[in-house]
Amino acid sequence: MELLKRPLADYIRHLYGEEAVLEHDVRYPRGSSRLTWFVDYRERPGADLSSIVLRADFEGGSTIHSSLEQEYFMYERLGQSAVPVAPVLRWEADAEWAERPFYIRRQIKGDWEIPHFKDPDPQYDAMRIAASKEHMRKLALVHQVDWKALGFDARLSAPVSREACARHFIDRLMAQLADFQREPMPVVVECLSALKKGAPGAPCISLCKGTNGLGEEIFLDGEIVAMSDWEEASIGDPAADFASLQDLIPEIERDGAKLWGLEQALSYYREVSGIDLPIENVHFYQRIRTLGAILYGHKAAVVLHNGKADIRQAWTGTEVFHLAKRMLAGAGGLGKPIDPAWFAQMNETVA
Repeated sequence: MELLKRPLADYIRHLYGEEAVLEHDVRYPRGSSRLTWFVDYRERPGADLSSIVLRADFEGGSTIHSSLEQEYFMYERLGQSAVPVAPVLRWEADAEWAERPFYIRRQIKGDWEIPHFKDPDPQYDAMRIAASKEHMRKLALVHQVDWKALGFDARLSAPVSREACARHFIDRLMAQLADFQREPMPVVVECLSALKKGAPGAPCISLCKGTNGLGEEIFLDGEIVAMSDWEEASIGDPAADFASLQDLIPEIERDGAKLWGLEQALSYYREVSGIDLPIENVHFYQRIRTLGAILYGHKAAVVLHNGKADIRQAWTGTEVFHLAKRMLAGAGGLGKPIDPAWFAQMNETVA
């Protein structure tokens, strides 16, 4: 394994005892932000199979601005809340074993795929709505976390007021971009100046997950048993999570009646969370969500420029980066709007 200086089987024995047996390991093929390895082992021959996940940056670095250590911190603190996450087991930075730091978390049984979730056949309507409602319930848990008590603001900057949430969201991302920006981006400056003028206040200040939805959460028997991908977590308006949600609010209409969609999801979310999210707030964050993709794409371009990019990072730093700038230009009125479905499909490939 490329993360270790010695064989993985030796490392498993180092962690779990001399009788521990490595059964299987595989690198997860999706994702361009960080490396993910799935490892199965037994603490002794004949014992029950145990499964863990190893997470590390690529050799050339991550395409995500937040650090791997912050990702570990998110899982560790969320483990003290009602939010379902995989328990973290170890941070590894021992130079005797690690080529570069990584952390280990328990692998949770389940799957990110929901069979037939995207199938428009009416026979799947109830299942699709039930899965969406389950996601609303789990997002409500995230947004109800006492982020001050758990110390999330020690790592994530927080807005000073509900009125400042949107401006803080933009300023935070722009500050991150400034850390590694290699080329001028006048389209970003011009569009954000226009978008800031219509920045809404937030109904509350919440912990936000960032990327969420289909492909990010682990389902088992219709329930989300683990929420994954906390790399873009922030503190601010919970509407931001609805803007970066991937596919888990399907639009379902039958015989002229709207069975499910964003308005119905927000209504159900209000019931389970007590938070009244204006749909206008969601639309605002949908317009500026491509700023996050620009950061993601430009960071990948920097890794590519440095000559150590993984092939997926190379694609992210070129095509994804270009398309994200075009979409932001459309949102800011400086160019022709691009069909959001293109970006949704791109997200699925990058994830």
